[in-house]
Amino acid sequence: MTAENAQEEVLWPKLVVGALILNKEGKFFLMRSPKWKNELTITGGHVEWNEKIEDALKREILEETGLTVENPRLLEAFEFIKSAVYKDGQKHIVSLNYLVDLGESSGETKLDGREGTEYFWLTPEEVLTSEEIDESIKKDVSIYLERYKKDSKHKWFGKKCADCDKYKAEADEFKSGWQRALADYKNLQNEISARRSEWVQMSEQQILDEFIPVYENFKTAFYHHPELDENDEKHKNFKNWIDGIGYIMKKFADIFKQHNIEEIKTVGEKFDPNLHEALGEEAVEDKEAGVILREVSGGFTMGGKVIKPAKVIVSK
Repeated sequence: MTAENAQEEVLWPKLVVGALILNKEGKFFLMRSPKWKNELTITGGHVEWNEKIEDALKREILEETGLTVENPRLLEAFEFIKSAVYKDGQKHIVSLNYLVDLGESSGETKLDGREGTEYFWLTPEEVLTSEEIDESIKKDVSIYLERYKKDSKHKWFGKKCADCDKYKAEADEFKSGWQRALADYKNLQNEISARRSEWVQMSEQQILDEFIPVYENFKTAFYHHPELDENDEKHKNFKNWIDGIGYIMKKFADIFKQHNIEEIKTVGEKFDPNLHEALGEEAVEDKEAGVILREVSGGFTMGGKVIKPAKVIVSK
């Protein structure tokens, strides 16, 4: 190397960082900068020697705006070589542009007056349609919309495949089949639940159907005891026996009530074809027609539904 060459200045590209600051409302921070033809631009600056890139990013933002940021994500890297955006037009700049979130505890915005004179929070649409914003910043916003604005489903499957319509139709068909199967399964569950209740009632009713005739025979036998003479000592003992049997009959009635079963009223009641079955008619003085005179066999309802009509003799 000659002495003349040793005296020449060694030139290297300069590394800078830029920050597209995003707040919770989905708006971006842009400031009017005298250094950029007084247009709207993002914050940023040079990376110092021995300084990490993300540390430089946060430092520049804090110095220029007073804001703190978090969660930096690289958007793109590009370069300016002898670009007209710089006054001397001779610089070679390598720029790394990041997307950052406004910090939760970030303070008040304070511009330094040199890098920025006023600031705005703009929506992505406002940035993309503004004539005061450089195309490189609009490109960063477009990258944000493509990469981060959409959810992961759109991010990974955003490109339409050659047979998408076919696969979508098949997927819709499978989905419809699954929904029908699910609906059928739910209907089956409801039907089984309803039938289970019916089966319980049917089983219970079957037992009661076998139990009721025994009760009726017991009741018929009970009411056919001879008339008692209270002065007869033997009859007094017989009366105690009758009272005991009457108590047993009461226990029968209590069991019926527990199963929501009621005896249908008969003698003295008006004949009701929904409750009674007439086995015959008899003419009785001072009795209007259709009044029940005698009960041949008792009737029962279960939950308000007739399970055995009462068989009766009515007046005519």
